[in-house]
Amino acid sequence: MTYLGEALPVTGRALQLRTSFNRSLIDSLKYLLEACIEVIPSHCFSKANQTLASLNPELKLSGLLGIIHSDFFNAAEQQDLQRVKQIAERLATDSYQIQETKYVTLSEINNFYSPLVKTMLTTGVTTEVNYFSLSSKEFVGIKNAFQQGIAIYKESFSEFYKEFQELISEILVIKAQGLKGGSSFDAFGMIFLGYLDKWQGRVSEVLDFIVHEQAHLYVHLLADNDRLVLNPSERHEAPLRKEKRPLIGVYHATFVLARVQYVLGKALASNEIPTSEKTYCEELLTYYRERCQVGLNVLKNHARMTPLGEALITSASKLL
Repeated sequence: MTYLGEALPVTGRALQLRTSFNRSLIDSLKYLLEACIEVIPSHCFSKANQTLASLNPELKLSGLLGIIHSDFFNAAEQQDLQRVKQIAERLATDSYQIQETKYVTLSEINNFYSPLVKTMLTTGVTTEVNYFSLSSKEFVGIKNAFQQGIAIYKESFSEFYKEFQELISEILVIKAQGLKGGSSFDAFGMIFLGYLDKWQGRVSEVLDFIVHEQAHLYVHLLADNDRLVLNPSERHEAPLRKEKRPLIGVYHATFVLARVQYVLGKALASNEIPTSEKTYCEELLTYYRERCQVGLNVLKNHARMTPLGEALITSASKLL
């Protein structure tokens, strides 16, 4: 448990956790296929099984595989036979293995997956969401900004960079009003950036976004096997939201903020942040440290944590 409860990345840890998660995901899809064997054409069933058998759990899988798994589970539970057949057809024909982290847009995701992705993006969102077309110029600009930030990440934060490579399969860039950035356990490995949400392509923003979503993914993997917080639904003041949030959300935000302020602080001290961004970065750091302390206090006073949950937050508090 010691290495799992360390807030900073540990070599090989994310790979081990992700491999275990991938195996469980593949096995669950195989189980769903078997459970629905009577309604799936035999040739489709055989090819879908071949697809799943060909996947290497030690390598990254597309977040779309997690999304189709959730859809498959719901279709089977609701006995939606037509949908089960459609899902099996996708599993029979599509590829889900990811070698290098991919940059994707909604327009590149075919019509089968795009409604599922949009549902994932808007889960928990209370405001109206409007999607717009992302131009190739805008996409290239975002990709270039990311590559600049990731180059700094690779050079100055090697352990964070290795964990990034092990956890993040796709960066989905969207142009939508009402959506920020985020990730979802149901689409594990895929993180998304809302281009319209005050995005200016600053190095500080890129590092902030990557570390933020990477931290969420790590906690998601831990929470798949350990509850972390025993009273997760109890609501209290949140570090990053105006409204009160469930304690598991407070837990996520607190760990995320501890890591982000650590990386930004180190980047600022080593002059990795451009001069034009330093004031912005300093103000962001002050805010994040204050809000992280709020989260730590809430968890200390209200959360009942498992040994692993407490160990990780204790380690995170030392990053301040």
